[in-house]
Amino acid sequence: MHILFVCTGNICRSPMAEGIARKLFPDLATYSSAGTVAVRGAQPTAAALAATAEIGIDISELRAGTLRKGSSPLPDHIYVMTTDHRDRVVAAFPGLAERVELLDPEGEVADPYGYDLAVYRATRDQIVSAIKARARSWIAEPDGDVADR
Repeated sequence: MHILFVCTGNICRSPMAEGIARKLFPDLATYSSAGTVAVRGAQPTAAALAATAEIGIDISELRAGTLRKGSSPLPDHIYVMTTDHRDRVVAAFPGLAERVELLDPEGEVADPYGYDLAVYRATRDQIVSAIKARARSWIAEPDGDVADR
C-alpha cells in the first residue's frame, strides 16, 4: 500500500505527516508527500523540523515535490490537508477522486507557515491524531486499536 500526503508547498504539513506516518507505522505502507504548488527541492521549514524533532522524528532529508502524472507508485490513499487541496487533486487527477480524503476526519489542517513553533506543535499534534485515526482503516489488529502507537 502507498499513502500520499498533500498540502500546498510540501514544506510544513505534508512532510510532517509523511515523517510521522513512517515513524508510527513503518511496516504498513510506503509514504510520500507532495504539494499542489511546491517548489521542487525545497526543504521543510525550520519550525516543521523542530516540531517533529521534539517527538523523535527527523524529516530533514525530505524535499518538496509536486503532484505529477505517472508518479510511481500510484497512491492507494491520498490524504489532503484542506478541501482546496482535495479540489485541486481531483481536478488534476479525476481518476483518483475516490482515493482523496481529508487527512483529519474531523476537518481541515490549517497551514502553520509563517507562524511560531507553538502553532507548528499544534499542527503536528493534529496530524499525529489524524494519522492514528486513519491507520485504523490501514490495519487489522485483533483489538482494532492503534491509539497507543
